[in-house]
Amino acid sequence: MLKKRIAIIGAGISGLTLARSLEKDSDVVVFEKARGVSGRMSTRFAAPFFFDHGAQFFTARTQRFKDFLQPYILSGTIKEWAGKIITLEAGKKITKSMWFEPHFVASPNMNSLCKKIAEGMNVQLNCEIVSICKENADWYLMDQAGHTLGTFDWVISTAPPAQTTHLFERDLPFSAPVRSIKMNACFSLMIGFTNPWKKHWIAANVRNSPVRWIAINSTKPDRVSDLTAIVVHSNNAWAESHKEDDLKSVEMTLLKEFESLTDMESNKAAHISIHRWKYAMYDGSESLEFYLDAEKQMAATGDWAAASRIEEAWSNADRLASRILTSIY
Repeated sequence: MLKKRIAIIGAGISGLTLARSLEKDSDVVVFEKARGVSGRMSTRFAAPFFFDHGAQFFTARTQRFKDFLQPYILSGTIKEWAGKIITLEAGKKITKSMWFEPHFVASPNMNSLCKKIAEGMNVQLNCEIVSICKENADWYLMDQAGHTLGTFDWVISTAPPAQTTHLFERDLPFSAPVRSIKMNACFSLMIGFTNPWKKHWIAANVRNSPVRWIAINSTKPDRVSDLTAIVVHSNNAWAESHKEDDLKSVEMTLLKEFESLTDMESNKAAHISIHRWKYAMYDGSESLEFYLDAEKQMAATGDWAAASRIEEAWSNADRLASRILTSIY
């Protein structure tokens, strides 16, 4: 039997998990519009600083995900990030706590896990898929330059809901949940200081503020410890209402809020930058499922199908891969 040709759009944790599960029995090609793999498990480099400006950490609550992580833990690609967590709120006393379960990060940077998973795969970088169509039994993909990228038996999108709906428009039922999924935005403010971090806490949850989270990125395992790299994530609801604002204006607002919360002076920073994530967090509490149409040989999954936790995104991709293999073989 000839191997099925499968196209996967997106090289984040969902797309790479699918590719690794399907490649044993199929000819898989992963298409990624960015310069590297990882999706929201991304790292921004601004010499001499590194910032995990997307996903900050992940937990492992299911045995299957723990089993998946184990070899990466043994090799040192995954390590626990431990320390004191504080809660900040204007006008309120700081409270301190410890995480009640292990919180993991990839090492030496958050994108290191996806890079390891992708080793040996056929991943086409800097390749944005702008349209797909099906003729007879074959799927055709076209990139931003107007090039047709071959024919495929299956196509799977791990792109955000808006892009997935656009790509599948002609073949996606109106009742498909992915059509109605809403993803909220988030801003990542990155601040670098040339002196080491000397405070007792590694991260802060923030309440009633445009800021939701502050992480001392340089306290994570194997980061550069003689510098201080800080990632500030905005409140998602606030970001959604300001996602089209001028980035400099957003940066100034978040910097001012950061200073008032921490008493740190941003004018002493050696680096300040900001990134806008238009599709950062699933806006809902219901845990959704992947989309699969075995007859048309198309599927979709991603953060929108997983309440935005890394483990849930991985688990949904893992289950989808099993269903596809059952459909094929």
